[in-house]
Amino acid sequence: MLLLGIQATFTAPTVYRVEKLHNENNILCSAVGQKAFNHPEISQMKHSTIAVIGAGNVGSTTAYALLLSNVTGEVILVDIDEERCKGEVLDLSDALPFCEASKVRTGTTKDAAQADIIVITAGTPQVPGQARTELVEKNAQIVSTIINQMKPINPHAIMIIVSNPVDVMTLCAQKFSGLPKDQVFGSGTLLDTQRLRGSVAKLIGFAEQSIHAYIIGEHGDTQLPVWSSAYAGGMPLTRFPQLTSEKLDEIAKWTRKKAYEIIECKHATFYGIATCVAAICETIIFDQKRILPLSTYVEAYDVAFSMPVVLGEHGIEQQLSIPLSSNEKEKLEKSAEHLREIRALCPTLNRQ
Repeated sequence: MLLLGIQATFTAPTVYRVEKLHNENNILCSAVGQKAFNHPEISQMKHSTIAVIGAGNVGSTTAYALLLSNVTGEVILVDIDEERCKGEVLDLSDALPFCEASKVRTGTTKDAAQADIIVITAGTPQVPGQARTELVEKNAQIVSTIINQMKPINPHAIMIIVSNPVDVMTLCAQKFSGLPKDQVFGSGTLLDTQRLRGSVAKLIGFAEQSIHAYIIGEHGDTQLPVWSSAYAGGMPLTRFPQLTSEKLDEIAKWTRKKAYEIIECKHATFYGIATCVAAICETIIFDQKRILPLSTYVEAYDVAFSMPVVLGEHGIEQQLSIPLSSNEKEKLEKSAEHLREIRALCPTLNRQ
């Protein structure tokens, strides 16, 4: 079996069991058996618990991505629909023989509150033709209610917001959780950035990992690519003959609209964002200090949106001020203004 490119050997057979927990609604599916790993990070991995609140398409796929990524000792899935949640956990348990995560189980918001990492995906999903910002008040009520139900929350927990509109929901979570702002952030434009890099990589024939470019600002219609600070192999992307200004505009538009196209076709997006969340969790658990575009409160703009940050085991360690052209500065301010207007229309966020 290959684990992260390194062969993993099993020193004993692995047997999986399904157990009843404290009550009939809690289901635990766990792996029993000794496992030996040659991968150095896995051998040093602390036992960590990740709670995913929301067992819909995004939440259940996130739990699946976490199991396959082998970064945590336990995944707890929480949902108001207990029967759906139970079914998802039983289904997820069938993946356990093919990964190294030891447990996946149902739980409550109180269980989630004591996890090392809390991922909130719950909320009303976006439908075809609908902007993310149209979900703001309804999802703010859902997110604030979930957080209040969780209290008291583990003071060392990292809270990752995925519910849309993610920038406003991040502000909501920062306000109601009582946790330090650096421990509460949103998935932001990480997926948008990966879409952008993938498009550029195909055009110039490079690996995606060799493209250094970011989407910043709102995770939504006012997001912007920072072409002035985008590089590949130390060379500005704007110097590549394939990347004309017209082609860059086309890439930016496609990146911005891709989620709408997916929703139009299948009414939801979940594979990409679930993989992004798993990558964020891995960065935290292994203290990798990767630079990722995540949604967090940016004091200079008095709003939460995406900027490159250094992420480690304690959350966001540093916000990076990426160099911008005068045109990009203007667009970023418009993005911030747009989000401030949305925030002003959200009663849940504005109540004292």
